[in-house]
Amino acid sequence: MRAGQTIRNNETGESLTMLVGEQENQGAFQLYEVTLPPHRPSPPLHYHLAFLETFTVVQGRLDMYIGKERRHISLKPEESLTATIGQLHTFANDSDKPTTMRVETRPAGGVVRAFEIAYGVANTGGAARDGLPKNPLVRLRFIEISQGFLPVVPLYFQKTVFSFAKMLSKWTGVEKTLDKYILT
Repeated sequence: MRAGQTIRNNETGESLTMLVGEQENQGAFQLYEVTLPPHRPSPPLHYHLAFLETFTVVQGRLDMYIGKERRHISLKPEESLTATIGQLHTFANDSDKPTTMRVETRPAGGVVRAFEIAYGVANTGGAARDGLPKNPLVRLRFIEISQGFLPVVPLYFQKTVFSFAKMLSKWTGVEKTLDKYILT
């Protein structure tokens, strides 16, 4: 995505606006703004190995959960939290009002591309209750593209499954279908 472009998940009510795209700085970082509707549940607890994420609240309140014990940290406007490489984290909007946050990934990573796919799939009726793709193969591609890893599954097994899912999605034509959701 390029700066100024916005995507929306009509299933969940989320929106994402690119503020600084990776094309503008050779992949050094990307900065985007996400608006979460009230009571938006969190994605699974996960970690990244290729980039760190800094979450800054613009409006509302953001519920961050850190570590295996899911330590809760409530962020208010202008407060930030950085999930370092390898640190378990997730976020949610547990409040009665929308939350707007800015997220910076450094280096850029694949999070925005993954959400372009997830929102596109959701908007064509392919989302599960959590707003992510319900098709298991597409969900695996989403997770692999976002470069998120789950703490309870051995890393080597996750990487093997992701490689197999990528190969299978190319072989079946699913990958080409997902490409239509990517904004350039």
